[in-house]
Amino acid sequence: MHTVLIIDDEPRFSTSLEVLLKAEGYQVHVAYSGESAFHLLRQHAFSAALVDINLPDISGNLIASRIGKEHPETAVIILTGNATVDSAVESLRQGVYDYLRKPCAPDRLLQTLARGIQHKRLTMDLHNSEKRFRQLAQATWEGIIIYDRGTLLQTNSQLCKMFGYAETELLGKQIFDVLLDRNTIRALEFPADPETIGPFEARGVKKDGTTFPVEFRVKHIDYQGRQVQVAAIRDVTDSEIALKQKTSLMEKLADAQRMESLGLMASSVAHDLNNILAGIVTYPELLLMDLGEEFKYREELLMIREAGKRAAAVVNDLLTVARGATCKKEVQNVNDLITGYLNSVEFREISQRYPQIKVTPYLESALHNISCSTMHLTKSIMNLVNNAAEAIQARGQIILATKNVQLTAPHHGYETIEPGEYVMISVEDDGPGISPQDMRQIFSPFYSKKVMGRSGTGLGLAVVWNTIHDHGGFIDVISSTTGSTFSLYFPVSKFGAYKPTQPTPVISQYQGNGERVLVVDDQKSQREIASRLLSRLGYQPLTVPSGEEAVEYIKKTPVDLVILDMLMDPGINGCETYEQILRHVPGQKAIITSGYSNAEEINRAMNLGISQFVKKPYSLYELAQALKTEMAPPHSSMYSQK
Repeated sequence: MHTVLIIDDEPRFSTSLEVLLKAEGYQVHVAYSGESAFHLLRQHAFSAALVDINLPDISGNLIASRIGKEHPETAVIILTGNATVDSAVESLRQGVYDYLRKPCAPDRLLQTLARGIQHKRLTMDLHNSEKRFRQLAQATWEGIIIYDRGTLLQTNSQLCKMFGYAETELLGKQIFDVLLDRNTIRALEFPADPETIGPFEARGVKKDGTTFPVEFRVKHIDYQGRQVQVAAIRDVTDSEIALKQKTSLMEKLADAQRMESLGLMASSVAHDLNNILAGIVTYPELLLMDLGEEFKYREELLMIREAGKRAAAVVNDLLTVARGATCKKEVQNVNDLITGYLNSVEFREISQRYPQIKVTPYLESALHNISCSTMHLTKSIMNLVNNAAEAIQARGQIILATKNVQLTAPHHGYETIEPGEYVMISVEDDGPGISPQDMRQIFSPFYSKKVMGRSGTGLGLAVVWNTIHDHGGFIDVISSTTGSTFSLYFPVSKFGAYKPTQPTPVISQYQGNGERVLVVDDQKSQREIASRLLSRLGYQPLTVPSGEEAVEYIKKTPVDLVILDMLMDPGINGCETYEQILRHVPGQKAIITSGYSNAEEINRAMNLGISQFVKKPYSLYELAQALKTEMAPPHSSMYSQK
């Protein structure tokens, strides 16, 4: 039921009009002046107001204007007995629905009143709908645009913020010329909603010209009496970053899984393979000691021994990549290691292979010491020089430098280098540089551009990566079309003193005096090799094939020292064997030998009191030195594990 307010100062006209409207079902209130009308308007909500244009206190047009401002839901119809064109125009300008002249036919009055109420209701519904739409558009996280044939009609604040525009700058513009790069628009999938067009992906273009990834969907809507399009645009920069991170993590996970498989394979074969190589390395050494310098096949024996050592080095590389550089670390001066490498057989081979490449060392004189594995660090330097030479190929230069570096803030290079005091080793070449695609994968063991059969195993840089991080260091790589520089950062050693490497002593200095040495190894060939070496060194060798037999032997027969293989199958391993031996013979001297052992087992052996670890395949000198060190009082450790 609609409520109507009659505002007229003629009582008889107002009464007759009230009777007419009530008969039609309207609720009616009557005011005879403007002030009384406003009093009623403050108390009630009216669907319509019938206003006489001439009132004693306030003009009907002024009343209509005030009602339009304060009560926009009320339809206003002007009634007057003195109609003029000017007054009619003024009334319509004040927002009244219609202008009727007294006397007015009842039917026309009722029709005008009904249409006025309906019009006002539709107008208010449209206004409320647009208001709700704008509120929702402003509240959403997405940018909203309404456009017709590409011309932008309306937008929300989120879109303006997203693209860096004010709304007034966008209205009337072609969205494909301003907001979206039409050449990048691509459909993603078929929509589940048949009324939705899209979704699409594209590059959004900000006011400053920068681009960013967006997704958008389009629907058709009715807008101000015509059908137009509304699009919701979403900035998916975070999603794109998250996708890249997810892809990177998936790649790292796949690499980790492959590394785990590689590690299992490497550790399972390394023990047996090093046992096999032991004969290839050791027997030529024994033969060369017995045969004279003029022996016909002396050179061939040397080649066999060197081949065995090279094969052992490949196995060691595989273990370094797969399981980390489990190794002995000692305080060293890097300059001495580099000088030693530059005088090595390996460096002479590189120089002969690439005679037009000059290697120039720049070594800082007062270089700090570091704690490192001599073998692994030398191998890393050799790998970097080899890679640099292969990159240059023809004529060029390699600069091998060392430097003390103090970082007071993180250095963001190939990886973030933490603040600290470092010794830096750099290998710089003037080759063609590394492509961005290769740069991301150069340290992966599953990526290599090595030529099969000509350039090595392809594990060189992976060995460098694992070695430097096993030493607590960092790597930086800089590359351009004029060359590349690899920089290795090793933490400075604050503990221990550097002892220069002594020349290889005469083997007679390490001769034994008939001491009884028990060899515990599950491989018969290893027991035979160890026995021959021990006999040559003046020791009395004894052998057993398992840890259990070693324990039983020690119970009955004392020995001066035990050589324990770390891994024995089946049965207990070297550490477990030594633990049981100590229960029966406290203080029993022993050394550990193994082709593969992880850091945890080596630390366990050290905690039990074993100070000497000899890696298979070992030479006569390595075994002799370990035996003499362990036998000689006082008992001192030559092994440090970082």
